[in-house]
Amino acid sequence: MTNLLIRSVAIFFVIAFTYLSLLFSAGVGDNINIIQLMFFFFLGVLSQLGLFLSTYAFKNTLLKFFIVVIMLPFFMLLLESTFFDASFLSRLTGSSVQIASSIAHIIGFSVYMYSFYRVVKSQYNKPIKQDK
Repeated sequence: MTNLLIRSVAIFFVIAFTYLSLLFSAGVGDNINIIQLMFFFFLGVLSQLGLFLSTYAFKNTLLKFFIVVIMLPFFMLLLESTFFDASFLSRLTGSSVQIASSIAHIIGFSVYMYSFYRVVKSQYNKPIKQDK
């Protein structure tokens, strides 16, 4: 069940990244086409690849380290936009769009923290071998 939640949050952020990138592209005067849509979708998947990979159990420590490293940029963005943003509390009491955005940031931040914990926890909770 938690894997489904984590993957659904990752899919939400991929869709949000793609949508906002297309809006920005249209805002600067570019015509939106299927190539831009595929490119921005690919970038969105790359930005959430660590979150997708954190739902699988890997035994390789280097691979786990790589997963944590590729999760860090988006996690830092969520951290900055929630706890280190001076206007975060005013956005929680603003319009419904601002409230929904703030809730998405909080849920995303929580899911990232839980995913970090799962990746690191599985590394240190290995069974102890006992000699017989």
